[in-house]
Amino acid sequence: MNVWTNCPDKVTAKHLVDELILQARRGQIISVKETIAAVRRDGPHLAETDCELVELIVNVAPAFGLFVGFDLRE
Repeated sequence: MNVWTNCPDKVTAKHLVDELILQARRGQIISVKETIAAVRRDGPHLAETDCELVELIVNVAPAFGLFVGFDLRE
């Protein structure tokens, strides 16, 4: 269960991506496919495209010592 359950209208794609990335450990690989699926599940009202979500992931993950797995097409 995510922390945004009580206020789904205020959740943003950035908040969801940040939440998922903060759950990972330093040095871990973050799957783009799994992260996008989680954002779509927890924020079905969001209008961001997959490309915009990938950009968010790529911009945030390295700052936390995480690697990005570009597995979207698998």
